[in-house]
Amino acid sequence: MAKKRGVPAHGRKSARFHRARKKRYLVVAGGAVTERQYFKQLESIYDVVIEYQQKNESPEHLADFACTLKKEDERDISTDCYENIWVVVDVDDFHDHSKAAKICKDNGIELIISNPCFEVWVLDHMKACPPSYTLTPDVESAAARAGIVGGNRNKYVNDELIDSEHLDAAICNAARHNTVENSQGRNRLTPHHEQEYAPWTDMPKVIETLKSNKQS
Repeated sequence: MAKKRGVPAHGRKSARFHRARKKRYLVVAGGAVTERQYFKQLESIYDVVIEYQQKNESPEHLADFACTLKKEDERDISTDCYENIWVVVDVDDFHDHSKAAKICKDNGIELIISNPCFEVWVLDHMKACPPSYTLTPDVESAAARAGIVGGNRNKYVNDELIDSEHLDAAICNAARHNTVENSQGRNRLTPHHEQEYAPWTDMPKVIETLKSNKQS
C-alpha cells in the first residue's frame, strides 16, 4: 500500500496520536542470532515493539543504514515514530567506531558498543565479566560455562535467565568493569586501541531507557 504524502504537520501529529500503539524501537546490528534473540526477549519484558535489522557490515555502514531507516520511518505517518534507534555493535576486527559514533550523534541515534563482544553484557546477567577478558573467545566461553548461552556454537541465549531480576544484576555487574578508566577509552574510540577499554558494554543505557519509558 502506498504511503500517504503531503500531510501537514498538524495532520501528522493527529494521525500519530490517534494511532497510538506500543512504543517502537529500532535496533540495527551485525549479530544474526544472539542479539536478535536477546532483543526479542526484551520486547516481552517491556511490552514494546523492537524492530531488528541485521547486516554483516562495519559499524560505520550500520550507522548509515540506521539513518536511512530513520528517514523512512519519519516519512511514514501510519504509525508512531521510533522512540529510540540503537546501532548495536561489537569490536571484533572493526576500527571505524569513531566514524559510526559521529554519524549516530549527528542524526539522533545511539551507538551501543560491547567490547570485545555482545556476550560481555550477556555474561553480566550471571556475573561480572572479569577485567582480564578482553578477547572474544574468552568471553564467549565464560558465557557458555555460566549457562547464559548454549545451542549451536553457543549462540542462543537462555531466555529463562533474561528477566527483570537478572537485568538488574547485569546493570550492577556491568558497572564493575565499566570503569572510569575504561570509559575514557570508550569515549576516545581510538582506532586499533580497542583493547584499552575492554571489557565494556553500553547496554545498560538501553535497559534504563526501556525502563524509563515503560514507567512514563
